[in-house]
Amino acid sequence: MNQVPADLPEYRVMAVEVLEGGNRLALIKVNGRIMFAVTEADADTTNGESFELAKQRAVIAVSQWMEARRAQYRLPMLIQSAGIALLATIVALFAALLLGRVFVRILGQLKHVESGLNKRFMIGNFNLAPYLVSLGNGLVKMFEVIVLISLTYLWLTYILSLFPYTQPWSRELSGFLLDTIYDLGHSVLVSIPSLFTIGVIFFMTRLLVNAVSAFFIAVESSSVHLRWFEPETAKATRRIVVVLIWVFALVVAYPLIPGSETKAFQGISVFLGLMVSLGSAGLVGQLIGGIVAVYTKSFQPGDYVKIGDHEGVVRELGMLAAKIVTIRKEEVTIPNALLMGSTVINYSKEARRDGAIVATSVTIGYDAPWRQVHALLLVAAGRTDGILHRPEPYVLQKSLSDFYVEYTLMFSIERAEERFSILSELHGHIQDAFNEYGVQIMSPHFRSQPDKDVLVPKERWSAAPASQGRDDTA
Repeated sequence: MNQVPADLPEYRVMAVEVLEGGNRLALIKVNGRIMFAVTEADADTTNGESFELAKQRAVIAVSQWMEARRAQYRLPMLIQSAGIALLATIVALFAALLLGRVFVRILGQLKHVESGLNKRFMIGNFNLAPYLVSLGNGLVKMFEVIVLISLTYLWLTYILSLFPYTQPWSRELSGFLLDTIYDLGHSVLVSIPSLFTIGVIFFMTRLLVNAVSAFFIAVESSSVHLRWFEPETAKATRRIVVVLIWVFALVVAYPLIPGSETKAFQGISVFLGLMVSLGSAGLVGQLIGGIVAVYTKSFQPGDYVKIGDHEGVVRELGMLAAKIVTIRKEEVTIPNALLMGSTVINYSKEARRDGAIVATSVTIGYDAPWRQVHALLLVAAGRTDGILHRPEPYVLQKSLSDFYVEYTLMFSIERAEERFSILSELHGHIQDAFNEYGVQIMSPHFRSQPDKDVLVPKERWSAAPASQGRDDTA
């Protein structure tokens, strides 16, 4: 019917009856061109319609259609269609503005919801709430774009249907839209069981994670005591177990994701896997280093340690790096991979029982009585605040060099992080004590044999402040 030229100056619709195979047919013609045929079976015999009435009904219907078709090309009808199109455009713009305000309000509500989600979506110490809100914002914005595109699509389809020349395009667009809606609806219905199963997996996983986290937090806070599990490793173990649980849940849920069996989805999975494989070499090293540091209990937050060239108080031992704060208030980040290849000195671990042992050395010439040097170093230690009296400080003669003796004062302090300030005060008291008793700290270096032997007369062996008759090395 659409092939009939509507711009004919005159047209004539007629029904020509013919016999074909013993059956009566009525050929409906427009200006001699056959459009379709009416058979006896087309007559509505249940309502008493005869074949003749059916022919007349067909002729009248075609005539009315042709007249309506011609009317659409007339200027008044085109002006009317243009007016309707303008009105439809205004309505579409108003609807778009209204939808924009609705989505802006929804996004604003999501920002207020984030504060309430902070405590409800915690995986270990990882706060999932900001990422969920960000995901929600993305989904809302994506839905807004889809709605606006759909609105534009419907507007364009309707506008094209108002004009004769563009009606074929309108029919194509409407057919495509209906087919797409049907396919999407069918896909959603088919995916509902899988989506429901994924939701159940997520819900059960979250319950399990909450239970596991509560157990490890109880161990970490010493509310639960286990012989085979120490509180120091509970935090790191909790993180590892939680990550493994979520990875297992993802592996189980992956085949249920709609479209996961398609080649496109599998290609994306392979691409992501390749990226992870190439970029995870260093990451795995960092993770292993962190795990080794935790389970070997080399140090923990609050300990005073020396790692390589860096010395300070441990602020954080993470899965990827450790952070220490130096005496100059500098925060140093040390990748966990370096921990495996570095010597870690922990000054605080043993200090929890008897205090941290600290040493300082001084070199004195052979002309100074060693008992006097020992006593002077102990006097300086007794004058220094922060040095523990139990266990008592003591002095070791570390080496007998060519020109001098190296004495090492060993003492204990309560807080390892105070060692530098205590050492500074101690060094001042050592200088004062040696100056009081006239003992020179400067170590001699000889270029030739002295005129007389460098010896200490026996009467000076116990020079003050050394005790008379003292023969031990303390």
